[in-house]
Amino acid sequence: MSAPPYVVSTLALLKKAFPEGVSDGEYMPLLVLLYPYLSDRNLAEVVSMFTGRMYGGVLNDVYGVGILKLPSEIVEPVRARLVAAGFEEWSKED
Repeated sequence: MSAPPYVVSTLALLKKAFPEGVSDGEYMPLLVLLYPYLSDRNLAEVVSMFTGRMYGGVLNDVYGVGILKLPSEIVEPVRARLVAAGFEEWSKED
């Protein structure tokens, strides 16, 4: 199955940042960091595609992300991986 065009660059970012996949500990910080940049459904779709998690479960997690406050020591390592993979450039895409 090929990825829809609107998730291709996000999938490329995730593949570069997490070549061995997203661990359980990185999953929620990843959602928190990507949440401001994607619609709920697009975020759930791309994370589901990348992680192999069920779309419905990821979508439910995404719905809770807006109010989730994670400690910086949990979020910052994930942010660093994304930044090293080109997060700043990706975040400026249309």
